[in-house]
Amino acid sequence: MRRGTRAKGSFIFPFDSFTSKVHAVVFIRYRYASLAVAVATYAAVMLATGRSLGVSSNYFVIGPVISIALGFGVAGGFVAGLLALPANLAIFYLLGHPEFSPASKLIAELSGLTVGLLCGRLAEYFREVEREIKKRMATEEALRGALEEKELLLREINHRVKNNLNVIKSLVQLQRNRSEYPAFLEAADELIGRIFAISLVHDQLNKDEDVSTVDPALYIEALVDNLASGLGFDESRIGLSMDSGGRLIPVDAAISLGLIVNEVLTNAVKHASPGREGLPSIRLAFGLSEGQYQLVITDDGPGPATGADQAGGGYANPEREGLGQGGLGLMLVRSLARNLGGAASLSAIEGEDGVEGARFELAFPA
Repeated sequence: MRRGTRAKGSFIFPFDSFTSKVHAVVFIRYRYASLAVAVATYAAVMLATGRSLGVSSNYFVIGPVISIALGFGVAGGFVAGLLALPANLAIFYLLGHPEFSPASKLIAELSGLTVGLLCGRLAEYFREVEREIKKRMATEEALRGALEEKELLLREINHRVKNNLNVIKSLVQLQRNRSEYPAFLEAADELIGRIFAISLVHDQLNKDEDVSTVDPALYIEALVDNLASGLGFDESRIGLSMDSGGRLIPVDAAISLGLIVNEVLTNAVKHASPGREGLPSIRLAFGLSEGQYQLVITDDGPGPATGADQAGGGYANPEREGLGQGGLGLMLVRSLARNLGGAASLSAIEGEDGVEGARFELAFPA
């Protein structure tokens, strides 16, 4: 809960703050002074109005009893209640009217004790509540400070992880530039893409207020933009449909999701258009439905020759071995889908003239 806010559903009486301050000043800090004022006021009023009010003037003693109880708790309330009746009798004696004393001295004495004890207990309870409030405020302040330190530390960790990944990516790039072997160049490009998919998560965390979750829609859009740039084509050639429902996903889930998107899109761009000019038509849809995230990536290249293949395995077409049965891409996608607690599938898109493309689906719980 941020500073200056209250728990949802709590109600604070408008004068709570004022009464708390009055109690702290009058009955705690200056309780001896308030005791003297209460007793002096009681005596003055009794002497001034005792003769005219008669027996009714007995009620004035309630004032100092309550004041003493509020300032000194149960012990003070007990003593004040015990001395209330003798104090009235003493003043009536000074006034020369002992007949003004209450008819039942036992009831009067018990009434004074009851009022003193109840007010004293209420005063002590109020002080306990105030101490608990101060204790909780101090705890909340300490927790807020610890949380801020944790967020700062996480941001620093994310920043360093991103920098370290960029260093690794640069080293791979340098090694790539020194090689002329096509197989190594392709493997290096795939590795660079995977490193970037992880690095992008930590970069996203540094931009958001929350350092533990990522907006999947923004993350996938940024990832697609980088993939398009790295593979040398306009990102507008990939049709995007994003609707995450405004929900965020944890860092580990975002990394797994980004690596899956990287593998499938890279495979589609590189292998889905054998023997034809231009790039394939690719569509990527990500959304939330019935408590599950769903990722669907389709292209118009040759699909799996054997129809639907669960978990993304088994392209018979050698041009699409990037996600083939024994390929590293397939193993990675299978493992990442399990990490997300979901399931992935790869199937052929059937048309009037036969297979018209491939469809990759991933579903995992939100």
